Amino acid sequence: MEHCERDHKAVGRRPFDKMATLLAYLGPPEHRPLDSQWSSMDMTSTKFEEIMSKHNMHEKDEFKSLKNQHIFYQAGTSKGGNPVFYYIARRYKVGEINGDLLIYHVLLTLKPFYHKPFELVIDFTHTCSENRFRTDFLSKWFVVMPENVYQNIVAAYIYNCNSWVREYTKYHDRILAPLRVNYNNRKLNFIDHPAKLNEYIDPDQQKLPGTTVSLEEDLRVFNNALKLSHKDTKVAIKVGPNAIQVTSSEKSRVLGHQVLLNDVYYAAEIEEVCLVDDNQFTLTIANESGPLSFIHNDCDNIVQAIIHIRTRWELSQPDTVAVHTKIRPKDVPGTLLNVALLNLGSSDPSLRSAAYNLLCALTQTFDLKIEGQLLETNGLCIPANNTIFIKSISEKLAEKEPHLTLEFLEECIQGFGNSNIEMKHLCLEYITPWLPNLTRFCKQCDENKRQKVALILDKLITMTIEEEEMYPSIQAKIWGNIGQIGDLLDMVLDSFIKRSVTGGLGSIQAEIMADTAVALTSANVQLVSRKVIGRLCRLIDKTCTSPTPTLEQHLMWDDIAILARYLLMLSFNNSLDVASHLPFLFHIVTLLVSTGPLSLRASTHGLVINIIHSLCTCSQLHFGESPNSDNRSLSPESTLQVLKLSLAEFSLPKFYQLFGISKVKSAAVSAFRTSYRPGDRSFTMSPPENEKMPLSSLEAIADALLEIMEACMKDIPSCEWLQQWTDLAKRFAFQYNPALQPRAIIVFGCISKSVTDSEVKQLLKIMMKGRPPYSLTFTHTCTLQSFGEKSDSLQDQMGPRRTQPSCIEALESYTDLTLIEAVVMCLTRLQPMLKAESPIHKFLFWVAISVLQLDEVSLYAAGLALLEQNLHTLDNMGLFEKKSLEKIMMETREPLEWHFKQLDHYMGLSFQFNFNFALVGHLLKGFRHPSPTTVSRTIRVLHQLLSITVKPSVRDKFEVTTQTVAYLAALVSVSEEVRSRCHLKHRTANYMISESPSTESLNTELSSSQGVSPSAPPPTTTVVTPPQNAPPTTASTPLPRRQKSCDLLDQNAMTAARMGKNVQLTQSQFKHLLQGKSVSLDLDQNSRPPLTKFRSSSMPTPGSNKLESSKSAIQQPRSGRSSVSNENNVLLDPDILMDYPTQALVLTVLATLVRNTTDENETRILYEYLAEASVVFPKVFPVIHSLLDAKINNVLSLCHDQAILNAVQSIIQNMIACEDASQQQLSYLQSIGFGGLWRFAGTFTKSSGSSDTAELFVNCLEKAMMVESCLPGDDLDILNPYPSSLGISSNLNLSSSMSSLSVGSMHSPTDKDIVDKNGTNGGRIRHASANNLPTKNRAGSFKQKEKKKLMEPIE
Repeated sequence: MEHCERDHKAVGRRPFDKMATLLAYLGPPEHRPLDSQWSSMDMTSTKFEEIMSKHNMHEKDEFKSLKNQHIFYQAGTSKGGNPVFYYIARRYKVGEINGDLLIYHVLLTLKPFYHKPFELVIDFTHTCSENRFRTDFLSKWFVVMPENVYQNIVAAYIYNCNSWVREYTKYHDRILAPLRVNYNNRKLNFIDHPAKLNEYIDPDQQKLPGTTVSLEEDLRVFNNALKLSHKDTKVAIKVGPNAIQVTSSEKSRVLGHQVLLNDVYYAAEIEEVCLVDDNQFTLTIANESGPLSFIHNDCDNIVQAIIHIRTRWELSQPDTVAVHTKIRPKDVPGTLLNVALLNLGSSDPSLRSAAYNLLCALTQTFDLKIEGQLLETNGLCIPANNTIFIKSISEKLAEKEPHLTLEFLEECIQGFGNSNIEMKHLCLEYITPWLPNLTRFCKQCDENKRQKVALILDKLITMTIEEEEMYPSIQAKIWGNIGQIGDLLDMVLDSFIKRSVTGGLGSIQAEIMADTAVALTSANVQLVSRKVIGRLCRLIDKTCTSPTPTLEQHLMWDDIAILARYLLMLSFNNSLDVASHLPFLFHIVTLLVSTGPLSLRASTHGLVINIIHSLCTCSQLHFGESPNSDNRSLSPESTLQVLKLSLAEFSLPKFYQLFGISKVKSAAVSAFRTSYRPGDRSFTMSPPENEKMPLSSLEAIADALLEIMEACMKDIPSCEWLQQWTDLAKRFAFQYNPALQPRAIIVFGCISKSVTDSEVKQLLKIMMKGRPPYSLTFTHTCTLQSFGEKSDSLQDQMGPRRTQPSCIEALESYTDLTLIEAVVMCLTRLQPMLKAESPIHKFLFWVAISVLQLDEVSLYAAGLALLEQNLHTLDNMGLFEKKSLEKIMMETREPLEWHFKQLDHYMGLSFQFNFNFALVGHLLKGFRHPSPTTVSRTIRVLHQLLSITVKPSVRDKFEVTTQTVAYLAALVSVSEEVRSRCHLKHRTANYMISESPSTESLNTELSSSQGVSPSAPPPTTTVVTPPQNAPPTTASTPLPRRQKSCDLLDQNAMTAARMGKNVQLTQSQFKHLLQGKSVSLDLDQNSRPPLTKFRSSSMPTPGSNKLESSKSAIQQPRSGRSSVSNENNVLLDPDILMDYPTQALVLTVLATLVRNTTDENETRILYEYLAEASVVFPKVFPVIHSLLDAKINNVLSLCHDQAILNAVQSIIQNMIACEDASQQQLSYLQSIGFGGLWRFAGTFTKSSGSSDTAELFVNCLEKAMMVESCLPGDDLDILNPYPSSLGISSNLNLSSSMSSLSVGSMHSPTDKDIVDKNGTNGGRIRHASANNLPTKNRAGSFKQKEKKKLMEPIE
């Protein structure tokens, strides 16, 4: 029973012990000031006074001390007889004075005058941030101040308002809004000179502080100076006995008033004054962000005056004698031990003897375990060279008496600076054995001990920075030894980073710390390199918890940039242990490349060079031996050759441009050139002229790094480098982080060796709007404990869920554009690796088409590359051998037909009506792309489509059919091969460069070819006639038609043409004929003509079977021709193009091309074909009149090419000769679903309509996610890619933040082609050419299954 009771007691104590431990860890509770009560009650001045009185605040010493500081007081009266109160702003110190007590003091001081008028003087002389009211405290004043105070205050005089006050009032503009109300605003009076205050208060009644009044005494004033800043300001410089005043000559707006600002700097604050030249000087003030620069004609006198008052102040200060730190009883042994050891190395024999005896006395008095090695005696002769003896004594004491470590090291460091060079070297020798003892105090729960260790490390860092002569010895003796102490490294790195951040990126101390990290690593490469890389990975990882548009804007940027500099320093001579960390290093490079200032960009480039160099030279990797080289695809010698070639390649200007350092001569020099000045952050931030890195640059870098990794992996059995790198990229690819997610997606696409339907599906989700049901959860089980890091979960730092803006909002967002572009580029890379049976292959065709529809420069290039890759992949799979592209793709979109029909209707390009012309309509815009690569790709895709289209019918691809004519018409102006195979029926090829033939000869040729006399009008029997049931047209009810250019021609010419007369016109005659060319209609590309219910007599009516017959005719073989020769293959052949809609679409394609082209040769070719079309299809030609009007006017006004003029002449004559009252309008194109054919093919414009396109596309994608036949695949599992040895743990729960599709960037990148000769790369089919683009961010969101994966530690 007794035993059982003890067990219960033990069990009962355990929770108590845990609670006690937890309370000890948490420390004492934080002081909760009365501020916490403000939110829990409706606070008023009465309640506030009651609370303060209840706590007897007015009797406390703190309150009495505050009153004695005279921050707020009443003294004297104004000229109006009102009492005057004074508030001296500089006397209030934030953090030192209790704000609630100040409010209480003000209320008590004002209380007797609540119901009387009074006036207020606010002295802002030398007020700065340390005198500010925090935002919440500022609000309290307006809450508790009684209303009658505002009513009874007659006037408030603001004296010496300065620049800081102006910024403060602007920042708190909302809170201070009541002061700008007319009634209150009239009470404000800004005083810029004592004489102005005299107007309101008599001088003898003024009670301003003496330091404020004395500023106006004995002044030397220098007017017409110019203060240089982002906005140069005209100022007056006043130099007084104790301070400088910089008074603006131009008024600034403060609280609705125009005010002269007066900045005061006391002599004690002046750190440096420097004369730049005769007319410029700089002034360095303590606590200012940077030097102040001024221009004045009398700079020399100003500088001398400032130096004088600074010197005068220094002389007025009492002599300061260095006082040694007080020695506490417990410090005695350590202090005296340092004295003894240091003086044992003295050059004075007697001092050496005395130091030895002191050492003996210490061992006896404090029972130091030296084991009888010392014996105190007189007359002992100690040689001057006894360093080894001193070091041995120090080693034994460090081992036996480690409790002396902290006091001893602190004393050694303090005395180091006062010693000569020889003694400093000796000091370093006997300090070294004590350094490992510091770990004893790091592991203890005593926080004071840990803080003391941190203080010692900080002093060692200071010593390293300040001791220039001893710098190499300190690096070797101190930091080389500390690097061997694994348990101390985390605290050391903390101290290094803290000191580096304090100095700023590029500062001397930051560079020294990075340099010192090399000494740390020298003794323990694996451990230190793992710690540094792990810290940087963790910092980059944490940016996902509070993402910013760019990495440079993140709060952790300084830490990241500084650690990146550390990596550069450590990368030489394999101090980063590349054999263990290569995937992480490449991951870091791809995320940081081309970020930050020029020096950091060069550092990233240098890091890559050093990594490749380390791969070539490190001892862990052996590329020189091959046990079975016959079975290897790449010999060891060739592996080294790849690395050496890569070293040379990365130094080429091409790679300089990829890394964002194209303007530097030497990256190595730039990496070590810093432009740091104290307080100057220009080194830290990217220069404004640095553009964002195009994603194509990152793609090229990732490919180059992948080639290096694959070459090395062939010589390393069971190497998992690539898998680790892929896991890292995948993890960031599916986390919302605008700065890094697009980069990770690009890298994931470049380096992946396999892909699943689920992964592609999740990438497509990135292009959708965020939806609450989708979420992404990362569960990582790796801890930091083995790495000595705090195992804080990233979930704790996540805060509220982040949801990406919708696709529609993203249209104006450059970042989101980048993300969508990255996804499309990634899909282009991944598609060849999808399994052949995946239905996603076919769906990606429509994704590519939808991306083209977004009408954005960079996205168009990416979408076109995806389309090319999609067609290439499907063609290689043999899908087009039996079934046509049209049939396959229309079947694919059948489950989503309703959504795609909306897209077709909005774009004005109907795939349902004519698949081939709708596809061509999307591709014509590629000819207008600013990138030559995209233009070339457009031509390549059209040829590709031409080949695919004829595969099921086994025809020659240049044979004109109703299915191929769309592609042939699009290519005729840019492909010599197409022109050579698809002829003009009525013209010779050399007509394009011949002299202008007469209209007579032309008419004769046309008539003879058709058996009609020259005097007859051109025949129309080959054109499809209007349907029989078309309504007749009468003269009494003419059909409305648009006025054409030819309506404005000279009537004589028109009459002559109708009568069949011979007409031959010169260029000048053409210009004369176009008398009204200025009124010709040029349709706005952004306008969408409204649908009309009217149909002309020559157009098939809705009830006719003409459209149906035209659709069926597409499938029929050519009638009357079993084969086609090069001679009789005519592009505009009425025997082939028999239906009206096809004729209209062919002509519209030609007219659209000529309307938008700027190339004279293309213009000449297109007008030749249009001239023939005006003869062959005269009834259809009016459909495109409005497209040609403005262009023809322009040609006749400006063109000097006779061939073009001849073709235009022919067009005009045929337009006149065939003119009738039943002409067709562009509305016909709308009626068949092709109203956008001419409009979309124009130049890239940022139109508001693109947001509607994006919304329709997103809705379609969203629906596709629910249709298994379109997008199969389960939710994706994202594993923790970090091994436990790297010490990176996270538990991310990212919401539907990754979501949207966006358009809107005006950036037009430069594309490039990367051709793989074999068509494959490492077992995967690569796209024939690389894409390129700048981009923006978004991401699909989804719920992730929990899954664990064990990865081997990287050792």
